[in-house]
Amino acid sequence: MKDQPLDNLWLAQAIFDLGGVTFGDYTLGGSTVNSPVYINPKALISNPEALRVAARLIAQEVALAQSLRRSPARPYDIVAGVPAGGLLLATAFALETNTPLIYARMKPEGTGQRGIEGRYKPGARALLIDDLATGGNSMTQAARFLAEYDITVHDAVALVDRQMGARERLKLAGVNLISILTLDVMMNLYFESGLITDEQHAHYLAYARASRAAAGANDGGAPAAPASGDDSAAE
Repeated sequence: MKDQPLDNLWLAQAIFDLGGVTFGDYTLGGSTVNSPVYINPKALISNPEALRVAARLIAQEVALAQSLRRSPARPYDIVAGVPAGGLLLATAFALETNTPLIYARMKPEGTGQRGIEGRYKPGARALLIDDLATGGNSMTQAARFLAEYDITVHDAVALVDRQMGARERLKLAGVNLISILTLDVMMNLYFESGLITDEQHAHYLAYARASRAAAGANDGGAPAAPASGDDSAAE
């Protein structure tokens, strides 16, 4: 890669070009039900240039959030990814920014026991990264898991935010969400570029409105709790 501009719309286009956006009728976990669009940011691993841009955009947006006077992002000591897509991005981010990486093994895997891989100091602050946020359940669970090991998460990053309640759910858990791309922006780009049809775009808009209205009506405005895992675990 040679100085590819840090452009989130370029990244949205790359996800599309790599086959990370498909259309149909998808029910995945509890917070993605009958969705007309499926987003798979993990497709970025096929293009090192795009993966590097994603890591640099995350670093740029976090630095910008830290510079804000109102509700700024806080400093962090380590980076952690939500398996599996978030771990891929967190690894790229760690390499790009020279930030120590930890792996949160939230359940036993093979010979590995539940716990944290990687060295850290008690009381460490982690920047949490996921590739996709829907209702925020996966990221909230990861933050709580890290807290069990005396690791605090103040800020989390979603490469793609489906805007289905993740920000609100994480806020209730004391975590600030930083979004690199929103699905609305991506779908508008694809529509304006002629990559999707009028029908596909209209179907998505109707789905988004209905889903967000349903989430907002639940418990006086709180997002509906998924029946099982969501976000990258589901998609």
